[in-house]
This record gives sequence, C-alpha cells and structure tokens, in this order.
Amino acid sequence: MSVSRKPRRAGTRLVTGFCALLVGCGPPGAAPGHPAPAVPAGPAASGRTRALLLPYDRYELAPADVLTIESAEDTLMVPCMRARGWTWKPLPRAADADPPNRSRYGVIEPDVAERYGYHQPPPPPGVARRTAAEHARNAELTQAEADAAFGRATEHPDSVGGCWKTAHDRLRRHVPASDHALLDELTLRSFDASLENSQVRRELALWNSCMKRSGFAYATPLDAADDSAWGKTRRPARREVLIATTDVRCKKSTGLVDEWRRAEAAWQQDFVDRHPKAFRALARAKEVWLQAARAALH
Repeated sequence: MSVSRKPRRAGTRLVTGFCALLVGCGPPGAAPGHPAPAVPAGPAASGRTRALLLPYDRYELAPADVLTIESAEDTLMVPCMRARGWTWKPLPRAADADPPNRSRYGVIEPDVAERYGYHQPPPPPGVARRTAAEHARNAELTQAEADAAFGRATEHPDSVGGCWKTAHDRLRRHVPASDHALLDELTLRSFDASLENSQVRRELALWNSCMKRSGFAYATPLDAADDSAWGKTRRPARREVLIATTDVRCKKSTGLVDEWRRAEAAWQQDFVDRHPKAFRALARAKEVWLQAARAALH
C-alpha cells in the first residue's frame, strides 16, 4: 500500500493519492505568521450512511484510519523536533470522521440536503476542531520550524521531508508491499459497472419519475448533483435545497441506494474473489500500518 496522507507544509497544499482517490483533502495550512481561518463544523454522519459498507472498505484506509495515522505521525514528530531544538504540540485527536461511503451515492441525509443542498458540508465537529488547531499551529511556525518539521521546500519540491518523513517512514517500516493500483481499479470500475446493472437502471428510472412529479427533470442523482448552477454560489440557493431534499426523498421512496449498494458490492466481491492473493496483501498492509500507528499512540 503506497498511499499516504501527508500533512500540509505551512503555506503549501499537498494533494496525495489518498485524497484524490476517496477522501477530500482538508483546507491548506496557514502560512507562518498568518491568522488561522475559522473552520465550521458540519452535522455528524447518520446511522444510514454508516451502514453503507462495501467489500473494498476492508482494504482501503477509511477517513478514521487516516486520522489515526496522522495522529501517530504527529506524536512521533515530538522527539524528532526536540532533537532539532524545537517543541512540537500534537494536534487534538478526532474520533468522529465521516464513514467511508457517506457521499458515494450523492446526498442521502435529509438534514444535509436541507442545510447544504449539493454543496460540500463542513467536516464533523472533532475533525473541524483538529483542522482549526492545525491552522493555528502552522500560523505560529517560523520558517525554520516549518523546515525542521516538513523539510526545506527547495530540497523537497514535490514531497514532504523533515521530521514528518522520519515519522512516516517509521510507521511504514514493516508494511509489506501490495498492489494498490488494483484497489484503485476496483474503486473506479465498480461504481461505473453498478450504473449498468439492470436493477439499478430500473431504480434510477423510478427515481427519475419521482423527481419529475416534483417538476425536476434530471436523469440520475449524479446529474442533479453536478448541475453547474450549484457552483456559482457559496451557499445553496432555495431551489438547490428544494431539489436536493426531493432527491433524498425520491431515493428513499424508491429504495435506490440500497439496490445501488447491493449491485456495487456484488461486483466488488467478484473482483476481490478473482484476485485473492493481491487483496490478502492489501489487507495485511493496511493492518500492519494501523497496528504501528496505534502502538505509537499508546
């Protein structure tokens, strides 16, 4: 497993494979000496979204796993920074990360649709507090401290070095090799394949009819969520909220999400069954990495 979630160097946003694959990256760290922006908190995930589980979840790092690894790296940076003559205050841990598939099938929570429409909701409270603390910490870093923590930008233009790399490499020291590209393929192909499933297509037709009865002509929930109008405002307009709440209601009345998940889960399990050795390696790599992270936190 070669994917990593790297911290943000002060003033620089680093987008990693993990962020691009499944989880949205957090906001960038503030530059040294700049005030930290406020980080609002969003609603906690519903039990409905926590129940949306897929076979690939066993092999991929969930948002909660990423937080565990980040906290372990942060903890391991303390003695490294001390050895370089600096103090390092670990960020508060967050225990309320979003479940891995909360938005995989679009918005499905009524309260999220009512408050945010199709706009991205803020992170859960604990994650928001952690992000705010990261901004505040970065805002207080001198350039010398930032260099010690994350390496000099001139020496590491495309990566992170310093004490973060030392901590990261220590956690991954015994992680066995695995074919993460195979998991990337599973993640992307299974969603596309589910849209071609005959039962899912029937449920999508029912969803479409439900939306039309309310006056909204979108072929699929993906089309509704991707309406270019939503990107023109910082906050959802009344029409966006109305469409999003109708979308959620129609998904529930047709049973679309349950059928969609079942179809995708079947496709994924078949994919896993055809590559047993590779997926055992992926599971082991994830297990070893998380074991090292949890050990570092105790």
